[in-house]
Parts: sequence; C-alpha cells; structure tokens
Amino acid sequence: MTEPKRFQPNSIALTIAGSDPSGGAGIQADLKTFQQIGVYGASVVTLLTAQNTMGVRRVETMSPDLVIDQIDAVLDDLKPVAAKTGALGNAEIIEAVTERAERFMFPLIVDPVMVSKHGDTLVSDDAIEAYRGLMKHAFLVTPNRYELAALTGNDLNSTESIAKAIHDLHMMGAKFVLAKMGEVDGSSEHILGSGQENLSIQSSRFPTKNTHGAGCVLSAMITGLIAYGETDLRKIINRAIRQVTIGIYNAQSLGRGQSPVETRVLENDPMELERDGIES
Repeated sequence: MTEPKRFQPNSIALTIAGSDPSGGAGIQADLKTFQQIGVYGASVVTLLTAQNTMGVRRVETMSPDLVIDQIDAVLDDLKPVAAKTGALGNAEIIEAVTERAERFMFPLIVDPVMVSKHGDTLVSDDAIEAYRGLMKHAFLVTPNRYELAALTGNDLNSTESIAKAIHDLHMMGAKFVLAKMGEVDGSSEHILGSGQENLSIQSSRFPTKNTHGAGCVLSAMITGLIAYGETDLRKIINRAIRQVTIGIYNAQSLGRGQSPVETRVLENDPMELERDGIES
C-alpha cells in the first residue's frame, strides 16, 4: 500500500487570477501547483478567457465588486496563509484588490501580468500605474524583464539599470523582487532582490516551446511553499525555479500550439536530474 501524499490541513493558499479553460495557466495552473505541494487552494476569478495552446480568443473581466465579494467570501470563512495575484485585467480590478489587500494578514506574491514574455503589452497604461500602487502590499513581486521595465520606466540595457529598476520596486513598497530576465548566456536568469543585495540565479534552458504557464507555476509554487510553512525565501525560490525547470523538461505535447508546463511532476532524485541535464 502506497503512503498517502503529505499535506498540511491548515495550509491554505489563495490565488486571485484569470481563468484559462485549457488548464495551462491562470487559476487552473495555480490550483494544480498548490495541490501538488500538499496545500489547499482557494481561488478568486478576475477574468474569463477563451484560449487554448494556440492563443487567446476572447477576454471578459469580472466587475470589481464581484472580485471583492469573492475575496471577502474567502477571507470571512477560510484563513489563507499566503496569496498570489495573476492576471487582474484592468485598473479598476487592480485598485480594488489593492484596497482589499489592506486586510491581508499574510504574504502577498504579486505576479504583475502586464507584458508577455515576448514583449507584447497586455494591459493599458492606467493598469500599469495601478500595479505600482499594489507594490506597497507585495511581499514578493515577480515581473519578467518587460514588466520590470514597464513598472519602473527603466530601459534595462545594463547591469546598473537592472539594479536600479529592482531598487525602484523596493521604493514602491515591494519587500522582495524576483526579476525573470529570460535567456542570458544560454541559461535562464532570475535576479532576487532583497533590498540589501541582488542575487543572480541561473537555471537550465531546453529547446522547447512548451513553456505556457511557466510564470504562473513559478509564483504559485512560491506561494504554496510559503503556505506549507517554509520560511527560507532563498530556498523557496530556488526550489520553485527548479520545479518549473523540471516541468518544462517533462512537458507533454498537448494541443497544437505552445503546450503548458507539466504540473504533474514533482522534484525527482537529484542524481537523475543531473543525468538529464537539469542543474541543481
């Protein structure tokens, strides 16, 4: 008889994000990730999409008051240990979440879904400004390089400009920053800013297009590990990055487009990963 999966009964993580009916990103990816860690997931839907692995066909945002009602319904009954945001859609929803975050007695991880990993803008200028206001409630913010540039107005054309952009997010109120810089010298680079120092974290890259939802899984993994009770942020982030790398490496070819990161695999034996070319 196999041993049941470990879980913490009172470890609750909340995701405030959009819906992806194909299951690769958004609240679906977040909830799958929470479940894999052994954390109970609650969700607040900010927007509905009609999308699949080939692209987004339609987006409909919720009314801000419905988003707030969902948050209140969760907070009035459950006790989240950590929460994250994903796609919030527009300035009105971002401002509503910012106002309600005043009540949060737990860490908030902000994944500022504003610009795609290819540089395509997903929200309006007023939504970008509203995200700046949300920074004061962020325990950790996880922008990609384009979102980091949009939030701070920096060009990110040098090490110094990247450091300044991270510093600017701290000045807006974010306690920690995890900048997803993409490919740098053949590896994927993340920069963790603590306000005191910036730490570069390198991970393996693979020749694949199966990366849909990678940012969602990364922020959900961090949120879930905090909810589970882990306290060392550097170790949490290293594990989360490693888990996304494993998910990309093991991604199945689902659909006819950009397949999602595989959330059904957890960290394997380190020696197996080394043989597969996944760095520790």
